[in-house]
Amino acid sequence: MRTDLFRALGTDGRAHIVFRRTQTYWVRTALGMVEKQREPSFYLGNGDRLECVDRYDTFRTLAGDLVVRIMTRQPRKRTRRPHHV
Repeated sequence: MRTDLFRALGTDGRAHIVFRRTQTYWVRTALGMVEKQREPSFYLGNGDRLECVDRYDTFRTLAGDLVVRIMTRQPRKRTRRPHHV
């Protein structure tokens, strides 16, 4: 089982922790052992299960009272250094 952590912003205006758990397992095939993984499950930091909403980075609780969106880090802008002649 692999667990990844994300920060998410909720409709309540607070930041929340979101866990993504992915289970991997091995299957014996004619070609040998092959690793497979189940679809990941998402949970709030308090253990409430989340389901995917509209987009791939937006989730809501099963009760529907909270919607969270994963905060992604914006890429840094590169600044050019002046070239001295």
